[in-house]
Amino acid sequence: MKRKVGLFLLTVLVAVSLGATLVASLAMYRLVSGLQDEDLRRIETSLSERFDVFETMLRSENKRNTAVMAKVLPQIDADVAGLGRPPADLTVEQLNAMAAKYGVENIYFINRDHTVFNTNLATDRGLVFPKGPFTEFLDSVFDKGKVMSDGVDLSSVTGTLRTYAYYGPPGKDYIIEASTDVRTTLKQSDFGWMSRYFFEDYFSDAVQSNPYVTDVDIYLINASGTWSLIRVGEKLDPGLAAKVLQIGRHEVPDAAGHLVTIYSRYNRAETATDETPMMIVRKVTYDMELAREAVRHVFLSSMAVLAVMLPLVYWLTSRLLQRRILDPLLNLRGEAGAIAGGDLDHAIANTDRRDEIGHLARSFAAMRDSVRSRINDLRETNMAIERFVPQAFLAKIGKPNIVSVALGDNKREHMTIMFSDIRNFTALSETMTPDENFAFINSYLEHMGPVIREHGGFIDKYIGDAIMALFESADDGVRAGLAMIDALERFNAVRRTEGLAPVNIGIGLNTGSLMMGTIGELHRMDGTVISDAVNLASRVESLTKVYRVVMLLSQYTYEHLAHPDAHAIRPVDVVVVRGKTRPVVLFEVFERDPAQVRADKLKTRTPLIDGVAALLRQDTHAARRHFEESLALMPDDPAAQNLLKSCPSDG
Repeated sequence: MKRKVGLFLLTVLVAVSLGATLVASLAMYRLVSGLQDEDLRRIETSLSERFDVFETMLRSENKRNTAVMAKVLPQIDADVAGLGRPPADLTVEQLNAMAAKYGVENIYFINRDHTVFNTNLATDRGLVFPKGPFTEFLDSVFDKGKVMSDGVDLSSVTGTLRTYAYYGPPGKDYIIEASTDVRTTLKQSDFGWMSRYFFEDYFSDAVQSNPYVTDVDIYLINASGTWSLIRVGEKLDPGLAAKVLQIGRHEVPDAAGHLVTIYSRYNRAETATDETPMMIVRKVTYDMELAREAVRHVFLSSMAVLAVMLPLVYWLTSRLLQRRILDPLLNLRGEAGAIAGGDLDHAIANTDRRDEIGHLARSFAAMRDSVRSRINDLRETNMAIERFVPQAFLAKIGKPNIVSVALGDNKREHMTIMFSDIRNFTALSETMTPDENFAFINSYLEHMGPVIREHGGFIDKYIGDAIMALFESADDGVRAGLAMIDALERFNAVRRTEGLAPVNIGIGLNTGSLMMGTIGELHRMDGTVISDAVNLASRVESLTKVYRVVMLLSQYTYEHLAHPDAHAIRPVDVVVVRGKTRPVVLFEVFERDPAQVRADKLKTRTPLIDGVAALLRQDTHAARRHFEESLALMPDDPAAQNLLKSCPSDG
């Protein structure tokens, strides 16, 4: 009874002490958190005040640049007139020379359709501005004969601050636009030292002024995104920026919970009515460890007091509980953790005890043996199943494993489909026995299968010597096709050493929507994909024989490439594929062609692409001109000849 009373008193004392410790810790945490929150508000206010000064400097620099452009742009117009050529015919070299002469970065010519019809910035050539406040501003510039400015803005490509000036020459149907880098012009002004201070130290010194601030940033919002003014070229996530604009203030803690990043919006309320206010997002990253350190200090101090008050009772009870119950249970917990971590051979202690602990330990050992046996069986089964049904296929139809698959399960996906086939395989197989046929196909697929998986694809099925594979992105499919060509070279090198003739393959790619699922009946099912896009991919692959190329893409795959210019690709024909009614543009991937052939084809890529674009918009006259230009660059080129046939005769 005394032991029970002692344990009861110990429990009450410990509970009261822990409760008081918890209350004190929470109070301290709230106090320190409140102080930190005040610090954050002060820092945000400081950043806003600093931005007000910074914005004033930017607007002053814009006015200075506009005054300079009031002299420069008419001089550029005079230089253009002196060249005796319309602006559309000016070369990049001529535009660069004028830009260097007048100290501007880029020169643009904009017509009344709001299209940039010539510029020395290749990425903006052909840019069409959508209708809105900016195009209304452009309409006000035409034929006015004076230089006008739309203020300070951010480059949509680099995120750098720029000023843009516009001049509508009298009697002409175009606008001359010039852009200058604000940071560059500030450095060249009488206050270059101030520019460096604003961009490099003015905002970031908040980190040095507060030991718990680890990072600050200012993001300026414009039509192209939310760009950092401190780290040039860095953008804020659009979703995060939209959330901050909507709710005004958003906190993002890190994974460990030590740092919290606070984003808040701000725009200068007293901006003059003739100037557009600049909306910014303030970012402050704050170390929350101070509050936790205070909590830890209070908690540890309270625990020290508790340890001093209850040493004897704690020692007596802990000895009894630890030796008889806690140690065995902790051992069992550690053993359970080891087994959960995959150690199915871990020894189980205390199986020789005759009490409940021993019974539990023996039951746990029996469970370990059973789990080990079942896991080994399942591992072997899953490894065998994955050879027939790819895990990637199961994931696509939303099934964790083969057991959960039912007849008719399906899901719509948008993917890139690849078909590859060995050329003249029928004739080749007739020279081999059945065993040699199987050995040849398996040796060939052993080279190709890993290449497809290494580039993010999975093989849907083998159709004799043909492969059908699926990819998440068009870029992965093209890279996999090129890697297959390289793998074929290695495969053929081995065949040559054995005195065998090399083999050739054809690869066709198409991108589109498809249905993935299971077909069959109750006792025999198979995973497959069904869609018009799959059929088109197969047709594209078959056309590699007609055009005598290794790899063809449909226009749908070409349009889904993130960077089409990263590969050697050009159009070869516009055809109506068998079984289809709509014409499809076919593109040849010639990246693995011999160096001279590749160089010749690269010359024709731009005129061929421009010609196909004209052909698709039914401008056959322009299309014929581009194709004839390509044929002049590479006489007897089948691609240009094929595409010329798609253009009706001028007569």
